[in-house]
Amino acid sequence: MMEVVSIAKEFLVSIAAATTAIVAVLGLRSWSRELRGRTQFEVARQLIRATYRVRDELRYCRTPFIQGAEFPKDYPAVDKGVKSEQESKAWAHIYQNRWEPVRDALRELDAQLLEAEALWGSDIRKAGDALRQCARELQVAMEAIIEDKAVGGENFKSDRDFANKMRSTAHASVTSQDNELTNTIQDAVSTIENFVRPYLRPR
Repeated sequence: MMEVVSIAKEFLVSIAAATTAIVAVLGLRSWSRELRGRTQFEVARQLIRATYRVRDELRYCRTPFIQGAEFPKDYPAVDKGVKSEQESKAWAHIYQNRWEPVRDALRELDAQLLEAEALWGSDIRKAGDALRQCARELQVAMEAIIEDKAVGGENFKSDRDFANKMRSTAHASVTSQDNELTNTIQDAVSTIENFVRPYLRPR
């Protein structure tokens, strides 16, 4: 009889130990899934914030209206005459100040893309690179305008299509519906939005 009781106790202890182990494994898996979900949510949140920051800074940088305060303090009044070199330097000053916030936003985006790529692979990197390319196109257009100012407008006079392309790339109103770069920027932002949206939903 004692042997039966002893065997029964050992059996029950074994079952309890096995049950505890199973519960522990299931709990660990659940915790691991929850932790991964939280990590993905946080990376997605930071990435979309960085994306929107780049979008907004690009928009501000491209504002068509140039305020007088944006010009260098020693920039002469228009009616006094402005040399090509002075005008070129003035526009370089304006664009440099406008570009700095874009540059900072791009650095933040790059940092967030590294984390996102580690989690989700190269597709999200490609989406981020598309937005970065938009910034590069803007930079090229601004440089072209500065160079044109340096030669008294001769570059744009010789190629009107190129001139229009550079101007529409460098500047666009917020309400513009048919601006090529504006639409490309929005497409790049939408691609990132669609990628991270599933990770931003409560789980």
